[in-house]
Formats: sequence, C-alpha cells, structure tokens
Amino acid sequence: MTYPPQDPAGQPGGQYGPSQPGAQPPAGGYAPGQVGGEPYATQHLPGQPPYPSQPAGQYPQYDPAAGYQSPYGQYGPPPVQPNTKGGGSTALLVIGVVVLMVLGAVGGYFLLGNDDEGTLTAGDDDATVENTPGGGEGEDEGGEEPEAPPVPSGTHLAVPSLDSVTPLPGPEWQYAVGPGVSSDPLADAEIYQVNHTETWVSIIAVGLFSGAAAEFDPADLNASALSASEVWLGDGFSTVEDYQQSEITYTPVEVDGRPGVLAEWRNSWTASPDTTDLYEDTALLVVDVDGVNGFIGVASVSESGAALYDPAVEALLATDFGAESA
Repeated sequence: MTYPPQDPAGQPGGQYGPSQPGAQPPAGGYAPGQVGGEPYATQHLPGQPPYPSQPAGQYPQYDPAAGYQSPYGQYGPPPVQPNTKGGGSTALLVIGVVVLMVLGAVGGYFLLGNDDEGTLTAGDDDATVENTPGGGEGEDEGGEEPEAPPVPSGTHLAVPSLDSVTPLPGPEWQYAVGPGVSSDPLADAEIYQVNHTETWVSIIAVGLFSGAAAEFDPADLNASALSASEVWLGDGFSTVEDYQQSEITYTPVEVDGRPGVLAEWRNSWTASPDTTDLYEDTALLVVDVDGVNGFIGVASVSESGAALYDPAVEALLATDFGAESA
C-alpha cells in the first residue's frame, strides 16, 4: 500500500449575526431645530421675541424704520473683562518643573557615579547572561537538557501508554516512525515497514486504539475492528485501478490473557502505477486491554512480500502487556 494517511483536521468558522436595525424617526419626521421632539427657535422673526418661552411684551419690537434695536439699549452690551490672573501662575509652574528636572539629572549623575568602573548597567548584565553559552531561557534550572526523542529498539514495537511490547517479525522490517506518533486509528504508535518500491510498502504497526478516529466498544470487538479497518484503509489504495476488498473474517483470540479479535481480508486490483503487485493481505488485531483502553495492531503485506505475512501476524499475537496496564 502507499504510506498510511494522516487524519484530516478542520474547524468550522463562526458567523456574525444580522446587523441591528436603526432607530426610526418620529411620525412626521423631525422639524428643523428639533432634538428629541422638543422644538426650539432657529431664528428671530419680525414681530416675535427671540425666545418663545418668554412673553413677547418684555422684548423690544422690530421697527423697520428705526432698524434693529439691541436688547441692551443704546449703550450696547457690557464689556467683557480680560482674564489677568492665570498667566503668571502658569509661567511659575513651568519654571518649577524645569528646575526639578535639572536637579534630578544632577542628583542621578552623582548617585550612580561617573567613573569607568561603575558603567556596567542592569541591561548589560542581562545581555551578558543571554549571550553566554548555556545560559538564559531554554534550559531547566538544574541545567538539564530537554528529553531526547525515543530511539527505536530494532527488536520490538512498543506502545508506551499501554506498556506493551510486540516482537519484530524479522530483519526485513525497517524502522519507520514512533513510538508516540499518530496514524489513525492508531495513537501512541510505532511503525516498521518493508519498501517494495519508492512509493509502495508493507507495514506492521501497533498503537493505542484511537476512540476519536474510530469506535471502540470492548463489548463488541468485531464492530470495533470493522470501524478501525474503514479508517485505516483511508486512501491507501487510491492509486490502484478496480480496487476490491474481500469479505472480512473475524477470529476470536486471546493476547497475553486479554480478549481480542483478529480481522483479516485481501485487497486486490488490476493495475497500479506504484507497483506490479496485484494484491495485499491485511490483518488487524484489536485487544481489550482493561475494559476501557484498546490495543490495535496492523500487518499489511503486499504480494511481493507474501512470505512475511504469517510471521507478522504471529508477532502481533505475541504482544505482551506489562503489569501496570493490567
């Protein structure tokens, strides 16, 4: 098959709701000079007082012959007295601030010192620590380096979360990835493979049954294996022509004292640009580890490596679970 597909990811985006309708004007609309429905005068009309709230008799009437008459009489409005109190206070305040700034600068100069021996500032100290090899961020307080990635054993496949070990079927199998990778429906997985061409491989893989990718039901392992097989196939045979999947056979098994089921089927096709092989046999093992977690193992061997199939299945059935997962 081609390399196992990875699970797609996506997240729907949200939508904004409809805009709120605007406020409606009052019936008949607003009149000029009206706010909130209360009118006010916008100009002085001949023969009317300037403010409609006052009686008209208290204001001089407009006489076209005499021209406009000021309400203040013949002397006009009273003069406005200039403000002569604020200017001097503002000037004194500015001068005081300048003097305080000068005194602060002089005091800081003598307080911190002006000789060459005391010129290293706190900023210089920080820069020295950050630029020193082995210092600064990215290192634990005890100077310990980050944990190194797991190194394949070359002798077995492991699922750390289940404390399980599956023997490697033989030297033909080469390390691919893991442990601790995700390849749906396997989580916390480790995978080995046999390369037949640059794009066509046989694989053996073990991992934690991912309930987020397929349905795991300890009470119905056959259904769990079927759900896992549909996810695992994915687009692994998308490049072949006239793909056919045989009927799946389910065999109850016991693995290290735990109930399981071995599902097997054949994938066949008429032609492929990736290989001259015309079929590939697949075995998918599901084990109920503790009533909650499931172990899943897959061995899928192409026609070119047909002799590797039975040893791979035997290796899956020989999986050993540690005491911590019991």
